[in-house]
Amino acid sequence: MKQSYFLKLVVFCWLFSISFVIAQTKPYEIPESIEVENISKYFMYYEDASKLMSLKEISKMEAEKWKPITKDDPNLGFKKINLWLKFQLHNKNNKAETFYLEFDYPLLDKVDIFSQNGESSWEKVINTVGDVVPFSRRPFFYRNLVFPLKLEPFETRTFLIKIDSDSSLQFPAYLYSPPRLIKHIAITEILFGFFYGILLIMGIYNLVLFFAVRNNSYLYYVIYIVFYGTVQAALNGHAFQYLWSNATWWGNTVVPMGLCAGGAGAILFMISFLSTEKYLPRFNKVLWSLAALLGMFSLLGLVLPYSISVRIGTIAMLIVGIVELITGVVVWRIGNKSAIYFILSWAFFLIGIMTVALIAAGVVPNHPFLRVSHLIGAMFQVVGLSFALADRVNTIRKERALAQAEALKALEENARIIKEQNEMLERKVAERTHELKQKQEEILAQNEELQQQREEITAQRDFIEVKNKELTELNTHMSQSIQYASHIQKAILPDETIIRNYVDDFFLIYFPKDVVSGDFYWFSKIENHLFFAAVDCTGHGVPGAFMSMIGNTLLNKIINENKIFDPAQVLSALNEGVITSLRQRETGNNDGMDVCLCRIDIKNEEEFELYFAGARRPLYIFKDDTIIELKGSRSHIGGSGLGIMQTPYETYQYSLQKGDVIYLSTDGYTDNPNPDRQKFGTDKLKTLLLLYGKEPMDRQCYFLKEELLMFQKNAPQRDDILVMGIRL
Repeated sequence: MKQSYFLKLVVFCWLFSISFVIAQTKPYEIPESIEVENISKYFMYYEDASKLMSLKEISKMEAEKWKPITKDDPNLGFKKINLWLKFQLHNKNNKAETFYLEFDYPLLDKVDIFSQNGESSWEKVINTVGDVVPFSRRPFFYRNLVFPLKLEPFETRTFLIKIDSDSSLQFPAYLYSPPRLIKHIAITEILFGFFYGILLIMGIYNLVLFFAVRNNSYLYYVIYIVFYGTVQAALNGHAFQYLWSNATWWGNTVVPMGLCAGGAGAILFMISFLSTEKYLPRFNKVLWSLAALLGMFSLLGLVLPYSISVRIGTIAMLIVGIVELITGVVVWRIGNKSAIYFILSWAFFLIGIMTVALIAAGVVPNHPFLRVSHLIGAMFQVVGLSFALADRVNTIRKERALAQAEALKALEENARIIKEQNEMLERKVAERTHELKQKQEEILAQNEELQQQREEITAQRDFIEVKNKELTELNTHMSQSIQYASHIQKAILPDETIIRNYVDDFFLIYFPKDVVSGDFYWFSKIENHLFFAAVDCTGHGVPGAFMSMIGNTLLNKIINENKIFDPAQVLSALNEGVITSLRQRETGNNDGMDVCLCRIDIKNEEEFELYFAGARRPLYIFKDDTIIELKGSRSHIGGSGLGIMQTPYETYQYSLQKGDVIYLSTDGYTDNPNPDRQKFGTDKLKTLLLLYGKEPMDRQCYFLKEELLMFQKNAPQRDDILVMGIRL
């Protein structure tokens, strides 16, 4: 009977644990009216002790290896691992939204976040961030790590986060709406500003008193405040944000150094303030030795790893707090009555420090209030020690009162400035909201226009079906015309023999999908410049051929006649020329082209200078056994971008040597499918260019054609294909 009861209990516990893990894998359902939510419990985590596992390996790892997070404020303490986090978000809104994920712990060294897109592939949300990465690389000017997470309407998206850190692995995660994030940052920064303001005021105040009365107690107290304030600014992320944004090595060094140096200042302050030489003459020598030892320990941060040196600094600060408290009690019992302020001050501080140390070790939950217990204790300590010092400076009471009044006035002025800044920020947010609403109305108007065009197309289709027989009769005549157009198009394309006169070697892969092509290549030698272009016009066949003739004519006019040589300016002029030629602003026509354009300046027989600009097309360079990809602008040439703010075209400059190879292409090669409808792909093309980059150009041409035919097999060609290779 007892065995049966025990077996049922085991089965129940197992089922409960399984259901708990399953529950943890559910995505967080983002409500329509979300402001802020702690989503830590929706995370799963995996500890990579080898620190060698790749994103691919992690993404394919078995579900049972992931462990659930059971606390709102997770803390794994100090571990030499790569920590992987996994979670899902579901957007319940009927529109695309951007939410912001904040880790409320700024000391993580390196954090990468990946998102799984609709094709089940992983992509980085932002570049690597952390306190060993320059602060300027962060997308937000804020002390904590904040990640923008964009979700489409009703989308469920999976995210992976990799944390590599020598600091304590704490990652309380909060999801914010944009307005709530702005409000959160404003409030927390005001509170931290208040804390730093107190430290600054007390430091300045006691420094003034030191110069006024020449008592070393005030100088030691200022030393302690400076180092302790620096440590707190580093721990809270403000020092990295404002003081040493690019000195990433210093961020992990200053914390243990500041703890030990601040502890030495606190010991010296105690020796002077409590007059230990008078009340405890023998123990006074021990205190001086302890101060000297802490001064030497402060240098350990330069040579020891952070995970070790910060523990030494934390333990040292705990020891200092205990010594200060015990010494204060002993001196008070002997007869120094002013020590009561000293005792109470260090008691508050010690409680705060011990709480933070227990949080860092993972013993105490990482609650938001407990995380700032050391700041609260420090404020009480500063106030208490100030009372203690005030008891000894009755002779300068009036001067101190005046200084406090001025400090209060400065705080009020800071509060007024912050309030004005918040009001200005709210006005800017309202203006931006109004602009977005206007853009939305414009998009709705464009959608109505597209709907009308679809209706017109439907009517035209019906008309075309009626006229089908007539078109059949005209087909023969049109075929003859197209054949003649093909001869015209070939006539305007550059002669390969002329191109070979100016470069070391050259190959061309040019496979029109139809008789005439929407892709064309262009070459011009003008002054000391060689211009090459690979252009993909809208469509293929006859429409594409018409567009190619317009593009060819415009390039000749812009470069050969108007003498515009900067590639970005050429693309801008070409864009305006297409819009004007097709009257796109009046007609709504959206035909255009993607362009890869480069200019090669011959400096001497061995050196060349490359200037490149692209409209949605990259340029590949084979140099030093590597493939370098120069990406073009996302903006199109022609009407597809009308009414939308486009990314400006940019010219990229690159130095090349004799023997380097550049490749220009349209998207036909990489988009060509196989019988399974899989595209050839850009990665495979770059792999082939890297593999055959040293081969003669005719061999490269042969290999590229063979690889494409082997991949395509019996699948029909999808688009015009154009690839040019040029060896300098």
